[in-house]
Amino acid sequence: MKTPKLTAIGSGKGGTGKTLVATALAAALAGRGERILLCDADLGLSNTTVHLGLPAGGDLIGLLAGRTALCEAVVRVKNGPQAKDGFDLLSAPSGSGAFANFDESVAARLVSKLRNAENYDRILLDLSAGVDATTMGFAAHADETLLVMTPDPAALTDAYAFVKILLRVGGSRPLAIVNMAESEAEARRTNDALTKTCRAFLKTSPDYLGGIPRDFHAVAAIRQQRALALLFPQAPATQAVEAIARRLCEYGARRHAPDALQRAR
Repeated sequence: MKTPKLTAIGSGKGGTGKTLVATALAAALAGRGERILLCDADLGLSNTTVHLGLPAGGDLIGLLAGRTALCEAVVRVKNGPQAKDGFDLLSAPSGSGAFANFDESVAARLVSKLRNAENYDRILLDLSAGVDATTMGFAAHADETLLVMTPDPAALTDAYAFVKILLRVGGSRPLAIVNMAESEAEARRTNDALTKTCRAFLKTSPDYLGGIPRDFHAVAAIRQQRALALLFPQAPATQAVEAIARRLCEYGARRHAPDALQRAR
């Protein structure tokens, strides 16, 4: 049975635009032909449906309780005129506090159910901001983790903490995305600063996946509660996310190339 790739999306602190990146990346990967499920793994404070202007984000509570099958627990997010132009979403009700006091066993049960979701090529886990035990547990169990940060010095400090703790709990080194950069040069300087610190103290560093410019279209999409790519397909931020989606696919292909070569032998 083919299992989906689990791609976690985290950040060391709030305010980095992580959920906007997650929704835009889901749309971009779906546009590249992947069957995508976006799971709002901020179980205590889900807000993906608010970003997308949806009345509901599926039945995550029913799925975890065993009352609802995954295929019935998701909702479809349209990203274009054709059926293929979109992705599925799974979340708890926004503002419900349904999982305010959940423990790590809930997270483990969710990961187990998602691993068996053979109808998808990739499942994006939009993690809660920060480095609490459950968030890092999700990241450690994922096949890869994307770390969203901004040029803000506090975000950079917290990004380093995210990398350090992720490695400590057994996760692989993440892939870095610099959001809300004034230019690609600033995005690269920010990544270089994280790389320098990580190499000095952790002897390893994240790979750089790309930068996303500060773009008024992204702010407008949030305020209008619409998907960025659907509302502004030609916006600089949309184009940057599509480039990141391409690099993410290429990165995965390169990483599995040695395994494929070994099987061929």
